[in-house]
Amino acid sequence: MHAFRYAALAVIVALVGGCSSDEAFVDRREMDRSIKKQRLPGYDGSVTVCYDSDTPRAERDRLAAEACEVYGLKALLRTEAKWQCRLATPHQANYSCYDPDMRMANGGLVDPFSNSQVKAWRLERQESRSGSAGE
Repeated sequence: MHAFRYAALAVIVALVGGCSSDEAFVDRREMDRSIKKQRLPGYDGSVTVCYDSDTPRAERDRLAAEACEVYGLKALLRTEAKWQCRLATPHQANYSCYDPDMRMANGGLVDPFSNSQVKAWRLERQESRSGSAGE
């Protein structure tokens, strides 16, 4: 019985030790669970960064920017949520990957991973070109 207790204690210590890194990181849990083939962060236009209270905003922004940069895109902070990640890095910052050159006429950003938004953006650009060419 004592051997079981020691083994259980060793497992708990290992698990807590594995989750105790307090460095901010890009969270890949959803990607690992939801797809068979490993993809890079930002493959769907969003990046989640887990961080603790001592992590500067610049560090979170840098991690997200690196993940979006793989696709030639920039990172934009959308939301932050407390107590949504792991024990040592409990907070979550959600970013969108975007192309600063892809903006609608009203200034709104286009999600480069949304076929309908890209199609609407292209259509709007064509209409503005044909409208200015006819003047």
